[in-house]
Amino acid sequence: MRFSTFIIFILGVVNLKGDLSHGRMSIIPEYDQNNVTILFSGHRAEDTQKTAFLFTVPLDVDSVSLIKSNSNGELDFVLIPARLIKDLKWVEVSPDLNEFAFMINSTKFPKPGNRNFEYYLSFSEMIGEFNFEIQEPLPAENFKYSGFQGEKTQDAHGQTNHSIQWKNILENETKLISISYSNSRGLTTRSALAELMTLSKKEDLPKQAINKIKRHKLYIWEPLIALAVVTLFIAIIMMVY
Repeated sequence: MRFSTFIIFILGVVNLKGDLSHGRMSIIPEYDQNNVTILFSGHRAEDTQKTAFLFTVPLDVDSVSLIKSNSNGELDFVLIPARLIKDLKWVEVSPDLNEFAFMINSTKFPKPGNRNFEYYLSFSEMIGEFNFEIQEPLPAENFKYSGFQGEKTQDAHGQTNHSIQWKNILENETKLISISYSNSRGLTTRSALAELMTLSKKEDLPKQAINKIKRHKLYIWEPLIALAVVTLFIAIIMMVY
């Protein structure tokens, strides 16, 4: 994902007030790689007794990274292991973290074609408010999702989001989120956007008029004059000699 996307996402959990008081999650299939990326951030109330907080990740998870800011103002990605508990994979958040952000990546889709993704979403604590969204891939065809009825929005590039806000998600309550669509060319959203930008630039270029090359045409009176001059010249020579 782009650096700016992470910054905006992390800043989205700052100044949130309210077990886990607020959370936000974005599921982003095939943005810059042929996998599913999940961004998850949360805020825990400071006045509550802190214990380790756990959340589930997809069963086909490839990597989980805690996103941290270093002393240089840059982002570090610290790999965090997931562990299998009762047929679900869980990741633990340290009780020392009041605010946190994670990036979760699924395994890559092996080739172009149909895509299917499932996520059993659950938390070890009650959540007061939880903003959830799915970003529809730009090259997706016949995109479908289930598990909630979200509000549909679209940006200037044709990027479609499906979002919802849940309140008071119970401890260990499980929501099954599923996504299906077709990606016949195996493009990512970033590569599809690059194609659109290239086409847009070509359309914006001024169209030059095609000038046909005018070939010199020898009119019929020109050879006649030339023939008359040559004939006159020959006649003069014959009279002189």
